[in-house]
Amino acid sequence: MAIDLKKQKLNTPGKRLKHIRLLLRVSRSYLQEKYGLPEVTLKSWENCTTKLTLAGAERCVKIYRGENLIVSEDWIMDGIGLDPKATLTVSHYFAIPTNKKLPVKDDEVAMVRDANVFKSNYSNAVIMIVSNDDMRPFYSPGDYIGGKMRYGGDIEAAVNKDCIIYLKNEERFFRRLIKSSSGDYNLTCLNPNETTAEPVLYRVEIDGVAPVIWHRWKDG
Repeated sequence: MAIDLKKQKLNTPGKRLKHIRLLLRVSRSYLQEKYGLPEVTLKSWENCTTKLTLAGAERCVKIYRGENLIVSEDWIMDGIGLDPKATLTVSHYFAIPTNKKLPVKDDEVAMVRDANVFKSNYSNAVIMIVSNDDMRPFYSPGDYIGGKMRYGGDIEAAVNKDCIIYLKNEERFFRRLIKSSSGDYNLTCLNPNETTAEPVLYRVEIDGVAPVIWHRWKDG
């Protein structure tokens, strides 16, 4: 089986972070001065001496969008989704008014734009890229899904729905939300195959959920 040398070189969140910064040809000191991200913090993330958290990835996403590079938290954390190098050549699409005809050649570019439109319509919207086979046959790896976040007592209304789920330990999942007879929340797959280590996650502590109301898959 052929080895993807690029993925091999970008196999950690830190390496992917550094890759983005080198694409932009900016220094850590520049990012500190312009955005207030401490140089020592970014260096520790890039060198993997400090674990990058989801909150840290979200902060970096906002910073790099300020530099006209569109990248997702999923790509930084897990290497999933559109390569940020490609977004350098398509970011101008996001600046074109929606009543203009877009010369989109790559449908994945259109997927990113569609996701951006969905997210811009709701202040509490979240987007996730499906990363595995756990929710087949309805969702496949590479699909984009979106929903509106719910917290506290509003989580109850998401039971028995397919949701983007944020746990209190900062982990994220795309699963069906189930409530047990004892009142605990469990997360279950639709396709519990042999590659799924934990088909059901029991008694999870949920921070917030977003039932899926938007689903976009690649054409072709």
